[in-house]
Amino acid sequence: MLTNLEGKVALVTGGTNGIGKATALKLAKSGADVVISGRNHEAGMQVVSEIKELGRRAVFIECDLFVYDSVKEMADRAVAEMGKIDILIANGGATVQYAKFFHELDPNDYDGCLNSQQSSRLYAIRALLDHMREQNYGKIVIITSDAGRIATPRESLIGSAAAGLVLMNKALANEFARWQIRVNALCLTVIQDTPGFDAVMATEASHVFQKAVDRAKLGLPNAEDVAEAALFFASPESDRITGQTLSINGGLSFAG
Repeated sequence: MLTNLEGKVALVTGGTNGIGKATALKLAKSGADVVISGRNHEAGMQVVSEIKELGRRAVFIECDLFVYDSVKEMADRAVAEMGKIDILIANGGATVQYAKFFHELDPNDYDGCLNSQQSSRLYAIRALLDHMREQNYGKIVIITSDAGRIATPRESLIGSAAAGLVLMNKALANEFARWQIRVNALCLTVIQDTPGFDAVMATEASHVFQKAVDRAKLGLPNAEDVAEAALFFASPESDRITGQTLSINGGLSFAG
């Protein structure tokens, strides 16, 4: 889509590769300056270099998304270095280790999945909330799994975390509207040409996900498809939209 984000600053968590990287570059191509956050310094600096080649400002801030104090420190530094944050893309955290039937999951991993898929997003939102309230503006895009909308074998734990985010998306949109902060969510299925796709296709569950590849009537989406949708929710064209959830799955399923 064509939009103008000049004068806007975006923060993309988990922005060093895959969906996060594609989204960061898409926002930059539309005129936004971008903060990249993640744990891989080398990959993060590569994304920064690519964004600067587009003529936009960019910084990488290393952060552990699973620890709130680390996220808050990152968010405060991002505001200090860039002057403001208008857009948050709440992304990141691998799921492949939790893609198992429930009886195969280690109960000690329950908290790890919720922390990776749910708390990491909520930490980023809370870390920036006071800043967005003060400036009376914000766009928040939560990226999570379509397993939170459609019951999916081998994704019971992932789905429970995602379902919580789908409901949280609505609740936060309702609460934050008074401060002109919009909150929307993207629910994803198998996204090809990403590190996550490569990882899951290398596991013993690959045959299950291959079925998803075969059943996607419109073809599996890729990171660029997700980035395009994130750009829409980050853009002025979606200013009257909040609390909505969009599934990106190539026609694999049809959530109500």
